[in-house]
Amino acid sequence: MSVVILWSVSTCLTSYTFRAYTVASNNIYEDPDSGAVAWRTGPSGSLFPWPTEPGMLEVLSGVGEVDLFIYRYLIKDWALASLLGLVWILTVLFMLRAIRHAILERFERAKRLQKR
Repeated sequence: MSVVILWSVSTCLTSYTFRAYTVASNNIYEDPDSGAVAWRTGPSGSLFPWPTEPGMLEVLSGVGEVDLFIYRYLIKDWALASLLGLVWILTVLFMLRAIRHAILERFERAKRLQKR
């Protein structure tokens, strides 16, 4: 049961991560001099709860506080990708553990049947 939940979380986080990196790289502008962050077009897009691209109007529009946090500390610093890798490593380890447990259980059941 926990493997299914962990796999579902990993899959959703993978989708979110790819979408967030795509939206951020194509639509967020960061001024190299002042460090100001803005959406390249308006109305503003969003990185939370699900990454959506901004509108088509050619104007810099402000980035909200939550989106700014996600961009600066999770996307720009690659923390989100690192978290994704860690979650997938845990998922694979739990899956291997569950498979190993199932195989060992079958061998033990087969031994008990042979003793009868």
